Amino acid sequence: MKPIYPAVKAVIVKDGKFLALKKRGVEGEVFELPGGRMNYGETHGEALFREVYEETKLQVQPFILYDTWEFFHEDYQITGVIYLVEMPEEGEVVLSDEHEEYRFLPLEKESLNIMDVVFSTRMERWDFEAIKGFMRK
Repeated sequence: MKPIYPAVKAVIVKDGKFLALKKRGVEGEVFELPGGRMNYGETHGEALFREVYEETKLQVQPFILYDTWEFFHEDYQITGVIYLVEMPEEGEVVLSDEHEEYRFLPLEKESLNIMDVVFSTRMERWDFEAIKGFMRK
């Protein structure tokens, strides 16, 4: 039987935009959401905090569980959850060696053109206006 790995991702929202990261060594203009695989014994919140901090040096807390995602590889599967997160008022993005670039992309469908298909196929169904309004509260 092939392994299934749990994972968490964050949609870090600031001023109607979300944080996207470009993984080092990936060809073309393809971005992903911050986050990664969970370790044994971690909660979703703990994994999200750890992964986002490792990748960006931002200290975030899950705000609301928003969606799920799946990635199928011939040797394994990743099944994950996506949390909406507010950008912390303190701190700035400092990338780890895993990523080479970051952008704050507008919360709109056009931004999905440069997102990895694993996430863009989920995000294309999202109500971006509702997310913007919800995150302002």
